[in-house]
Formats: sequence, structure tokens, C-alpha cells
Amino acid sequence: MAKLSGIAAVERPPTLGRRAYLQIQQAIRDGSLTHGEQYSENELAESLGMSRTPVREALLTLSREGIIVVESQRGFRLRELSTAERQEIFDLRSLLEGFVASRLALSATAEDISQLRTIVDAQERLSSGQESEFLALDERFHLLQSEILGLERTHATMVSLRGAMWLFGFEALKLPHRLEAVVVEHRAIIDAIEQGDPEAAASAARKHLENTAAVAL
Repeated sequence: MAKLSGIAAVERPPTLGRRAYLQIQQAIRDGSLTHGEQYSENELAESLGMSRTPVREALLTLSREGIIVVESQRGFRLRELSTAERQEIFDLRSLLEGFVASRLALSATAEDISQLRTIVDAQERLSSGQESEFLALDERFHLLQSEILGLERTHATMVSLRGAMWLFGFEALKLPHRLEAVVVEHRAIIDAIEQGDPEAAASAARKHLENTAAVAL
């Protein structure tokens, strides 16, 4: 049978459930949903302009990921993470992201480096009051590295850990000069990757997470 070539795959639009998930994610990122508050599924659906079905689907996904707690007949609330849970998240991120940065230092192309620098350049142009946009770019910077390498299992685990970071990443960025420090730390990671130094890349990635943990725990 002849092989087909030159035919692009059809891009499927996100489902309503996925759209609801992304909108709720954004609300957590930018602080619209906060700890200590109880939220109504019905009111959320109304705010999103959707029926309850896709919203419930999104909430169940977030519940499975440990981001929210769904309480029968009472709505949902953001999950409170203990200090031990936060530390575990940073420990796991340090292991994974140090590994990813070291691997990338051995194979990164000029295009890979350019993509990473473009993200950090965009971060540098942001200012206080734009923490939500900064956090979205931060997530893209970290997840892009495993995407470039095609490390699917590692990437999936990192996505899960980033989800938990939504619950407190915004708080850390509110501290004085933390945005500027993150940009400097990201550039150090890129520089080590570009220089083809796996040990320096891993060390820069771990140091960045140590610094973030110091202000977030």
C-alpha cells in the first residue's frame, strides 16, 4: 500500500471541558480564585458561559491532579498544600529539571536556544502587576525543554508538578525583585545549555529551584 505524504493532520479544537480547565487554570494563576474561599460550580459555569457538564469535567480533572477539593453539594475550594508537600514538589522538580537541562546541553540546536531566549526576553519585558503573564511564560520555559528532547514521560510528570505550582507560584513572584532574579537565573540555565556543559546546566537549573523554594516555602 502506498504511503501518504504531504497531508497535514487536522487540528482539533479544544473540547469545552478542556477550555473550562484552561480558564480555571488561568484564574488560579492570576489570583482570581484564592485559598480559603468556597466556590459554586453553578456560578463558575455561569461566569464561563458554559453548561455545568464541561465545568464539572474540568473540576474533576483538577481534583484528580490535587489542585482543588470538590465537596458534595458545597462546591469546591483550592487545596491547601502543606510545607512538606511544597518541599516534595521542589525536590522532584529539581531532580527532573536538572536531568532535562543536562540532556539538553548535549543536543540543543541554535533554534532550541533561540526559542528559550525568546521566552525569557518576553519575561524581562514584563513588570510588577503582570505576574500572571510572567508565570505563564515561566511554565512555558520549563516545559519546553522536555518537549524539545521528546521526553514524554518526564514531560507529563513535569506538567503535573507545574499544576501544583499554580497554588503558590503567584505568591513567590509578589516578593520584591523576584521577577528580575528569575530572569537572571533562567538566562544562566540557557547559557550553560548553549555552552554544551551538562553539569553547569544541571547545576543552574537546581540553583534556580533552590532560590524559588527559599521564597515559596
